[in-house]
Amino acid sequence: MYFSQSVLFTILLWPGAMSQLLEQDCGYTNLTVHGQDARPVSNPWKAFILKYNVERTADVVCLGTLIHKQFVLSAARCIARNQVLAVRLGEYSTAKTFLVTRSFRDKNFAADYGIKAALLQIQPDVQFNAFIRPICIITDPAEVPDVKTFRAAGWKKTASGALSIVLKPVELTEVNLSVCNNMYRRNLTDDHICAEHQNEDTCVSLTGGPLMQKVDMNGSLRYVQLGIIRAGVSECRNPAVYTRLSGYIEYILGVVSNYTVSSAPQILV
Repeated sequence: MYFSQSVLFTILLWPGAMSQLLEQDCGYTNLTVHGQDARPVSNPWKAFILKYNVERTADVVCLGTLIHKQFVLSAARCIARNQVLAVRLGEYSTAKTFLVTRSFRDKNFAADYGIKAALLQIQPDVQFNAFIRPICIITDPAEVPDVKTFRAAGWKKTASGALSIVLKPVELTEVNLSVCNNMYRRNLTDDHICAEHQNEDTCVSLTGGPLMQKVDMNGSLRYVQLGIIRAGVSECRNPAVYTRLSGYIEYILGVVSNYTVSSAPQILV
């Protein structure tokens, strides 16, 4: 995997290595579940990835998560050559749009299945507040908790069968990979998560969005990202296949360590 030869050196020199978090002020939220709307402050790390077209208007192409003051994590399928991209963080009156200055896609990206990780570098540096804050990324793969339940957000189906514009929190449970192997006829590995949910009226279809869970980090409960919603889940099939993030921590650390810059341009209007 990319940067693998310098991984150990990167981890040992990483400023947050002793605390095991990529950003220290991460993962705090008032997220609730079981039918409660996922309001803007509930997911302060949520990032809308925007693509500008020839008319200079922006379309939302994927979701991602803010993981660092200069980086957003998403699915590799969300990145293509020669695109003008931006990232919107926050919602409503708190929303800000940031220019994507560079993108990184794992070199092992499989275009036909779209399950790999990608990073978008944004500028200027994000100033964290109650409405815009990163999700936690644990920097030591050995310390990533072996949890079997995850939280995500999805669209609730209306009476007409359409998907509502209001995000709903969804709880997923990991099941054996053989279930998804049989369903999708794929040879899945430990880099994948096969998970299902019981919300028959909800569709987890936000490509690039996170699978997360609340974890006790040194006595403080915070949300940690553990997976990425892959392309293709938009078919609303259940169970579905997700990318397991622990296999990409070294890749993330390598990119952030090598490419973080100290100066930045202005926020897009």
